[in-house]
Amino acid sequence: MSLPVVRPFKTAVYAPPVEPDLPKWQRRLHRMDNSGLTAITVSDHFLTGRQDPIPALAAIASATRRIRIMALVLANDYRHPVITHKSAATLDLISGGRFDLGLGAGYLAEEYHAAGIPFDPAPQRVDRLEEAVEVITALFGGEPVEHRGLHYTVNGLVGTPQTIQRPHPPLVIGGGGRRMLTLAGRCADIVGVHSNLKRGTAYDAAVIEDMLPRAMARKIAWARAGAERAGRDPGTLDYLSITWTCQVVDRPADTDAALRRVCERYNVDPAIGRRSTGLLVGTVDQCLEQLNTRRDELGLNYVDFGATDFDTITPLIEALHPVAAA
Repeated sequence: MSLPVVRPFKTAVYAPPVEPDLPKWQRRLHRMDNSGLTAITVSDHFLTGRQDPIPALAAIASATRRIRIMALVLANDYRHPVITHKSAATLDLISGGRFDLGLGAGYLAEEYHAAGIPFDPAPQRVDRLEEAVEVITALFGGEPVEHRGLHYTVNGLVGTPQTIQRPHPPLVIGGGGRRMLTLAGRCADIVGVHSNLKRGTAYDAAVIEDMLPRAMARKIAWARAGAERAGRDPGTLDYLSITWTCQVVDRPADTDAALRRVCERYNVDPAIGRRSTGLLVGTVDQCLEQLNTRRDELGLNYVDFGATDFDTITPLIEALHPVAAA
């Protein structure tokens, strides 16, 4: 298997929550748009999420001019693939071809329970996602789609509107298990590599431990193998790592205490937290060193800072994208 290709850094931050003071919210978006940040993301959670992704991404696209907008990710069990395609195609037009379509199987058990949606075993949820990806990509083709599957039926539907990005907006698919990452390698342009969330929970010690370098290397190998078996060059893909918590400190002397506090939230040993790609704690220089190591040794070139407040990591974004910042 070929070695990972070192690619330029890309960065993403979760969108600030929509607030009644829209001009203030738009000013925050403008600061992000004028930075070197690659993308603003919105997730698809109605229990823990702060906004619905489709209207939020449309509003973000209208308030920005350069930055990409990313659904990270749309939960397939919440949205029929025909509707997902229509939303994605519309967002690509509104954004002027700046939309990245993230698709996931859904994982948060308490959210399913709260909405009264059956929380099927992970293999069934992934089955539906795989079929949905087939339907969605076919609808981007501009020809009538006839699909008779186990979960979805489409009767001669032509997908509209036509997108700016061809053949379709970049796909973002990720996960922590072999099957999801193989699917990502086969179909996605951006491979999200993170914890295995099939248990239906998140934000505990297990998600941090599952992102230690050895585990991440195994996960990335699954995605790369999936790409190669599909006749794709794995070196042309972006590999995105979710940072569950990022904290930038002013002085090296502050790093250990900050790391201990972060690790307490996850009930994980700081020695593990220091090595896990799921956490990023330190000065700008220390964070840069960690990110460079993760990119050079694992191929993780796309850094998702999650729900981190953008203003607190601006110096790190400027250091990662010095030309854009200048």
